[in-house]
Amino acid sequence: MRQWIRSHLTYANVMSTLAVFLVIGGGTALASYVVSSNSQVGPGTISGHRPPSGKHTNIIAGSISGRDVATDSLGGADINEAKLFKVPRAARADSAASADGATHASTADTATNAQALGGQPASDYRLHCPGNLARAGDLCFEFGIRTAPYAAALKACARDQRRLPNTGELALVYDHLGAVQQQEWTASHYFGSPSVPTLGQDESRNLRIGASGASQPEDFRCVTSATN
Repeated sequence: MRQWIRSHLTYANVMSTLAVFLVIGGGTALASYVVSSNSQVGPGTISGHRPPSGKHTNIIAGSISGRDVATDSLGGADINEAKLFKVPRAARADSAASADGATHASTADTATNAQALGGQPASDYRLHCPGNLARAGDLCFEFGIRTAPYAAALKACARDQRRLPNTGELALVYDHLGAVQQQEWTASHYFGSPSVPTLGQDESRNLRIGASGASQPEDFRCVTSATN
């Protein structure tokens, strides 16, 4: 028997038998191969579930989690905002409570108290001057000059729902006008005397305090407080 085997043991027989074992065992050997480093994977060889044309997917569906993505690495172009859920603590952002907490507006975008105060736009609550009056700080004043005795000037301002300025208010008005200002009535007078203080300003913007008899005509302008 041994003699017969030896006589039939040729190089061709040995190589063909070895090839059979390699083919049979090769699948197992390849299947048990484990990638242990990046150097064992060629660049651009692993695809996800949207592989390039002609390639196939290599990643198990649902196997990649947040742990596989670098922190703060995803930007707006990588996220479909339409698929994001509402932040839990923002659940009430769709409705807004009114000032007294009794009722709710239909949406935060159209909440009355979010757009207006007491039904009025916020711009209505800025200080402004009525009519054609100019503003100096929180004071509104007339540009135009009128002339009358003191009592008549007081009455003219009162008729317009305004008043004569005191010396401090008139000085503020002058700060918003040209340098030279003629003497004008102020809302004060000397007790026991028919003279009334007046105020003017010279070319160097120096205030000039004077006085004039109450029955004498003098320039005057009316003022009022800015309102919202």
